Amino acid sequence: MAATASTLISEAERRARHDPGFVNVLAALVGAPTHSAGRYTRAAAGELNAQRVADAVASFKETALPTSGVQAMLGVGTPQAVHRLHSRGRIIGLQFGNGTWFPAWQFTDGRLRPELARLLELLRAFSHDVIALDRVMRLQRDELDGESIATALDRPDLAPVAWILLDQLAA
Repeated sequence: MAATASTLISEAERRARHDPGFVNVLAALVGAPTHSAGRYTRAAAGELNAQRVADAVASFKETALPTSGVQAMLGVGTPQAVHRLHSRGRIIGLQFGNGTWFPAWQFTDGRLRPELARLLELLRAFSHDVIALDRVMRLQRDELDGESIATALDRPDLAPVAWILLDQLAA
């Protein structure tokens, strides 16, 4: 048993050096009571879920545009004009603190995507979670030769397949 524990500790140490978030999962396990395996599972799952949510939010914000970026791109005079588009459902966005972030794939050539209304209709049939919708649009897919749906929609050779995938999401 000591060799197994030693091996596990070595593997955990190796992974922790390369994956700082894994340290939080280990800390949750170490801090969990020893009298219930169920508590270990909940502690680790809770920490892992928190890490995944934080990663998803960070990834979303890295590629999304703040209100000011959308305002400048669309050439509208005020931030309120951007928020009107949002409140009317013409674009999706997510508020963080005092700012709202909008997935960049909604825009092309300095304007709203021409097919954005249809695109959002299909996506909203799948979910209303903006981060989930952004992930769906930016996930690289084998069916699209390693491209995302957002990228494939701009390619005439891949756009038909991207629309099929979107239709399947909505079904």
